[in-house]
Amino acid sequence: MIAQSVADILDRHITLAVEGIDRMYLNVYVPRLQSERGVVGFFREHRGQPLPSAALMSPMSRDFVAKLEHFVAQHSCSSARASARTP
Repeated sequence: MIAQSVADILDRHITLAVEGIDRMYLNVYVPRLQSERGVVGFFREHRGQPLPSAALMSPMSRDFVAKLEHFVAQHSCSSARASARTP
């Protein structure tokens, strides 16, 4: 067997070609937050909340969206809100 570096293997098998970006979509997946125990642990350990509650999620989401909107305005980017999909 011939010794190969990871870079050599990726160079022959991975290709990324970008002709232009006209829109980007932000999708965040955090495996730990996909279960009740993970959400409880997040709010207790990471956020320091003694009683985890769904009411704690809304302010975090609103703050995140506000920061994104501020970034868009500050950098003269355009943005569009996605609408809910119907099945």
